[in-house]
Amino acid sequence: MIEPLKTDNPKKIAEIFAEEYRKKGYNLDFSINSLKIEIDLVLENEIPRNLDEREKLETELTAYFGETLCRLYDAEWKGSYYGFKNPNGVNFYTCRIQKNEFEFGPSHFFEYYFSNGKEDTGSFTDYLNFSYYFKGDKKYITDGILKKINNFC
Repeated sequence: MIEPLKTDNPKKIAEIFAEEYRKKGYNLDFSINSLKIEIDLVLENEIPRNLDEREKLETELTAYFGETLCRLYDAEWKGSYYGFKNPNGVNFYTCRIQKNEFEFGPSHFFEYYFSNGKEDTGSFTDYLNFSYYFKGDKKYITDGILKKINNFC
């Protein structure tokens, strides 16, 4: 069995991230408003300069987003969370949040965002409030992650 690294605890990483970014002026208090307002500000202002900074920010945002939802909706972490510099796994495939029958990957938005940019991915606030998919050339809009998780409360 692979030993987890000290950075493989999403709850602890979320706390450290929130504290570090509060010192920078962001209101990361594990509230719904911190998700709706502050995460987009972090994404717009804290632009990673290299791959290490990008991967670190992705894992920190994944931890903060997931932990905020766990606290707000009494959800649980499922699967494995891999912190920054852990070469043993990828959060996109392994890290999940579960509330009753609802399950999703908190890293998905951030990994798409850093790979494709805001123009293709949209804002984090939009992700929280709605999602869309294409069928042929038609665009369909559905509920966002907040509505979906609320349906299982």
